[in-house]
Amino acid sequence: MPFVSVTRLRVKSILYLIPFMRANEASAQELKLSRGLLKGKELIDKKLTFWTITLWEDEESMRGFRSSLSHRNAMQHLPKWCNEASYHHWVQEENEFPEWKTVSEKLFTEGKLSKVRNPSKAQVANQFPQIKWTKTERALK
Repeated sequence: MPFVSVTRLRVKSILYLIPFMRANEASAQELKLSRGLLKGKELIDKKLTFWTITLWEDEESMRGFRSSLSHRNAMQHLPKWCNEASYHHWVQEENEFPEWKTVSEKLFTEGKLSKVRNPSKAQVANQFPQIKWTKTERALK
């Protein structure tokens, strides 16, 4: 039964897009080499919104990646770069990704908010728009 981790980040300004993308790419490269990763993918949605979903052998494996240098470095900048940030974890029976609609519904109803310096109105209200684009995804493993 895989451990699922989902994140949603919205970059608050195009001014932060290049450093965000660099940090994201470094983190993605390290993710591909992580012990216990079954598979992962990311999606770029409208309004500079970035989604990730990863399936892990267990929670400990996910926590190992979360503690990696590239991920920690990226997370240090998250409060400055993003005005929306949330995540959710669960265990599921299937070894396949759920549909993006299911992912977003679970995140919006059961997810947790991450701290950001200048939260958007949606972050404050914990109410986010559904995913609009699903053809802009890439496999991470």
